[in-house]
Amino acid sequence: MKGLNSPVITILWFVVLIAIFWFLLLRPQRQEQKKREEMIKNLHRGDRVVTMGGMHGTIVDLNDDTALVRIAEKVEVSISRSAVGQVQSSRDKEVSGPRSRQDKDAKDAAVSDGEATRINGVEIDDKLQK
Repeated sequence: MKGLNSPVITILWFVVLIAIFWFLLLRPQRQEQKKREEMIKNLHRGDRVVTMGGMHGTIVDLNDDTALVRIAEKVEVSISRSAVGQVQSSRDKEVSGPRSRQDKDAKDAAVSDGEATRINGVEIDDKLQK
């Protein structure tokens, strides 16, 4: 009976409990964190994403720490890269090139009536504001 209460067995139990804690909690959390950092690092223009807030959109432009996401036709929002929750599909063909189709449409409208203004990728008609 004296051997069951020895300090060696107590220390061994602590080591076993720490190993279980490591493999069940800490290790999976670190793996998920590495996967998320890799996903954020590998974002590209044209990727369909879902933000942490649940908005679905397509990445139109990327900076070091922000992304411009198109959530509807002529509606773009600037979000932090870390706000991207998941990538649904990669490199949508609709947004290939430097914002090509949308920029062309906005330039044509601005040239044709001379009163269109573009703020954060959204075309605003000055006639409606007056």
